[in-house]
Amino acid sequence: MDKHICRFSEGMITLPEGYCERTLNTLADPHSVRPPIIISRDKLGHHNNVEEYIESQLAVLKKQMKDWKQGPYELAVLGDNLTSGVLINYDFNRGEGMRLYQKQAIFTLNMEDLLIFSLSKASPLTDEETERFNKILKSFRIYS
Repeated sequence: MDKHICRFSEGMITLPEGYCERTLNTLADPHSVRPPIIISRDKLGHHNNVEEYIESQLAVLKKQMKDWKQGPYELAVLGDNLTSGVLINYDFNRGEGMRLYQKQAIFTLNMEDLLIFSLSKASPLTDEETERFNKILKSFRIYS
């Protein structure tokens, strides 16, 4: 895959020299009934592995958020066993008594690039929402 080309639903562009693609994709229910799923990208940066990256990101969040609750890390699988990653579940008080519940699956695609799938809403995630999230992860394919 050409890393100088950025593909998206409407087409593709050539990235300017020195730029990398950091698009956020939002998978949204057009009626806003189901919670959106966000696909984002990042770089490991100065972190040695995905776990170190996650700990660094969570440390920042924990300092800013009240009443943080987090489950243990779980194994996440992308596509048809293309790669494995880390799945985390957490919730926190966003302020004004509103809790936010979030599930994130973080994958390294190579030695530097991360692909992050996030699901969040203001009430506990249902089994149906978790199943939909897992189906999206399983449906991932690499451009050929």
